This record gives sequence, structure tokens and C-alpha cells, in this order.
Amino acid sequence: MSDINPTSEQHQVVCDPIDFTFTTPDLILNIIRPLIDAQSLPALLSLSTISTNFLEIIRTSETFWKELCRQRWKEKWGFHRRWEEALKHYDVFNKQERRDAKVTFWRQRYFEEEQDATRQSISLRELNSLTFDFRFWIGQPTVVDERIVVKSGLLQSASRDVRFRWIDDEEHRVEEGREEWFSYRGVFTGHPCREPGIEWFMNESSIIQWGFSPNLWPKGEIRRTENWGWEIRNPNVVMRAIDPLPSLDDNNTTNEGNDLINVDESLWKDLVDSLENVPMRNAPEVNGFPVHAELPRSFFLDHPLIE
Repeated sequence: MSDINPTSEQHQVVCDPIDFTFTTPDLILNIIRPLIDAQSLPALLSLSTISTNFLEIIRTSETFWKELCRQRWKEKWGFHRRWEEALKHYDVFNKQERRDAKVTFWRQRYFEEEQDATRQSISLRELNSLTFDFRFWIGQPTVVDERIVVKSGLLQSASRDVRFRWIDDEEHRVEEGREEWFSYRGVFTGHPCREPGIEWFMNESSIIQWGFSPNLWPKGEIRRTENWGWEIRNPNVVMRAIDPLPSLDDNNTTNEGNDLINVDESLWKDLVDSLENVPMRNAPEVNGFPVHAELPRSFFLDHPLIE
């Protein structure tokens, strides 16, 4: 019988069972994949304190951060194009001969997109590239229980091909030295009236106005929506940028990119879900009842049209 003591110090292997479990990025990813969603990052970062291997993978694993990006972005406006661009840039990143080994591309990309999502001003190039769905706040009146209710215009698109085209020519260029409230101007196409000659004007703060010059419709504001899309609203209408679809000739698109979603439902869901019947101010009564209008809460909190 061997006289070697299996419990002697020289034959003991001290092993942290948690570190022993979290050994590879793929294994960790398989374990935590069900936990990765839009709100998961703080919780996952807190879990990194239980294992040095886990912490290292959180810091450096491209696999982990790529999956986190996909889960975070897939419910956001612009997912297909955002994912395509990230994949292309990742290919370029990998081909660099001299790159910082400490840089995790997908980790950096995650936080860059989070920062960009807080941007409220739109670039001229970006505005020029978008197509908008145009809807009126106020729709057609109808009778409900002897009351006149003005149905919401948000329930039906008035136009789905609105474009703010910028044309760099003498006619549309803002003259230097001339004081104007706007910095850019161009041609507005796709308006429901279908008449030519509509122009748009925008300043550096993304305040925008359009119409038949010099008689323009009320000024509007370009806003970022909660799901990272773009919205233009004034007291009469609201427009939202239609989510660009994946490139048909790009082999890097994900399976989700080929499953087209119901654009109308997702684009307007937050406003439609918040519709309320509210009495319109200064409207005549019908059968002793005030006229009501279907409007989203975000509208009647900002406008004096209703009570």
C-alpha cells in the first residue's frame, strides 16, 4: 500500500467551485443566456463579483457582449440596420493588425449605442435618409351614445412616404449673413395633400416647419422616442420615422431580420394605447353633451385644445 497521504498539502488542489464552473465564455453564456434582456446588465455586473473568471469574461468576452447587444437592440427602432452596421464594423475591427487587445468591440459598441440613444438633435444627413408615416392628431367625428366623439387620427395613416429632402443648390441654400431662424431648408414630399411646392425649414435645435412659403403650418419639434426612433410633432400632426428594413443583399442579417413585424402596430403602439376621451375646449354641445376627442395623454398634457 502506498504511504502517500492523499490529503497531504503537496497533493491538495485548492479550487473555487464557482470559478471551476465558470471556465469558458461559451459555458457562461449558455448559463446566463436566459437572463440577458434589456434590463439585465446591472444584475449581470453584480454577479461578476462572485467569480474572477466571470468578472474577466464580463470585461473581455466578445461573445457575451455581442449577445447582450442583440438582446438589447432587437426590440428597438432601427435594429436591422444597427445590427448590420455593427457586424460590418466588427469585421473591420478583427482585420486590424495592430489593435488594442484590451478593447472589446461589442462592449464598446453597446455603450456607444446607449449614449447615442440619448441624442435629441438629428443630423441633416439622417433626416434626409428617413421616410415618415404621417398622421393627424384629430380624425373624423362619429356618434357614440348620442355624443359626438372625434376619433383619433392616429388610427389611420394619411401618408407613408413623407420625406424631408435636402437639396444643396442656390435656391435652397441659406444665404450667409442673412438672419433667419432656420439653418437648413429643403423640399417636403409625400404630404397627404399631394400638392407640389411644400418646403421645410429646420434650425440647429431640431425645430422644424413646413408648408407653402410664406404661409407655413405651425412649427414642430423633432424628438427621440423611447424606443430610439424619431418623431416630428406639431399641434396638427405627428410623424414617425418608419423602421428601415434589413438590406436584401446582406448575408449578415439575423433570422430576426427576415421576420418582418407589423410596422403600424409597433410604430404607434404607445400613443394608441394611451388614447383617452377628453372634452374639447370651446366646442359646442350636442344633445347637452360636450364634444369629446380621442387623444393620447402626451398630447393633451401639452396643448390647450382640451379641458
